Amino acid sequence: MKIAICGLSFCGKSAVFKAIVGKETQARTSASGKIHLNIGTLELKDQRLGKLAEILNLEKVTYPKISLVDLARAGEKASKGIETAQLKEFDALVLVIGVFVSGDPLEDLKNIESEFILADLQVAQSRIEKINKERKARPKGEEDPEALLLKRCQAALEEGKLIKELKLTPEELKMLAGFQFLTLKPLIIIADVSEEQLNKGENGGLEQAAKGKSLPFLALCAKLETEIEELPEEERSDFMKEMGLNALSKDKFIQICFQAQNFISFFTVVGKQARAWPIVKGKTALEAAGSVHSDMARGFIRAEVINYQDFIQSGSFAKAKEKGLLRLESKEYLVQDGDIINFKFNV
Repeated sequence: MKIAICGLSFCGKSAVFKAIVGKETQARTSASGKIHLNIGTLELKDQRLGKLAEILNLEKVTYPKISLVDLARAGEKASKGIETAQLKEFDALVLVIGVFVSGDPLEDLKNIESEFILADLQVAQSRIEKINKERKARPKGEEDPEALLLKRCQAALEEGKLIKELKLTPEELKMLAGFQFLTLKPLIIIADVSEEQLNKGENGGLEQAAKGKSLPFLALCAKLETEIEELPEEERSDFMKEMGLNALSKDKFIQICFQAQNFISFFTVVGKQARAWPIVKGKTALEAAGSVHSDMARGFIRAEVINYQDFIQSGSFAKAKEKGLLRLESKEYLVQDGDIINFKFNV
């Protein structure tokens, strides 16, 4: 899962990146040499996985990971806008608004959305024009379904709406997947505030704006949280209590990233290792098998499934089987959050 952190110039996005990721980062430059990448890896520490390892006496657990990327122009003066072309390859986008430096945080948010809308509008219009040219060369008939859908998207964008605000069907979403529209990607809003603003709960109206758009929101003071990360482990707890912080924002951020993409987790136990796998809610056992390994999907026979809560109540797979809680499911089974799955396959 790759997530880009972006924002207007001098919004503090690099400080937010550092506060969330910590010191363990990699610096790279794109093949063109024009984009500088700071890359950090985060893990979703699912407590259920630890409990499984404890009960089953496992030696290793593997948590889902997020790659968070901070993009910046390399060797050039920062522009006021966003390099939207670089964002298409990412699964989700984090929009950082520097409330502590901004004269109007809501206007900043509007400007970022406008850049995304303009970028998507150009893509939609270009494809519609191409379809229309191709249509002229063929006998007249019903209008292309793709063109009709793109025109809906175009109309919404021209009204200043995000494509994700349209009520699109799974089939329509699949049709649009290849375009990598920015306004269709999961968006997360982060307000970088001062210590004073944090204590007062001030975020420039961004929380209410995010709520109105049904977007995940997080307010943090990047400067403060970076200072905490640099403290010795034994001193952090007391300092956080003194500053009125119950926890660092990075743990909440990871959870928000998964929620924004409508992800749930299922677990596998193989040998002495347990692993959590993120998957979009509503996916089937066959699709879950494919996320583990393509061979599992290709040779899928059935899935042995027990939910985490049923397993905990049983205490072991053997006892769960005796109670009839260990089920055999077909490839059409809809995976539930917390399912422990053993895929049976043959290739």
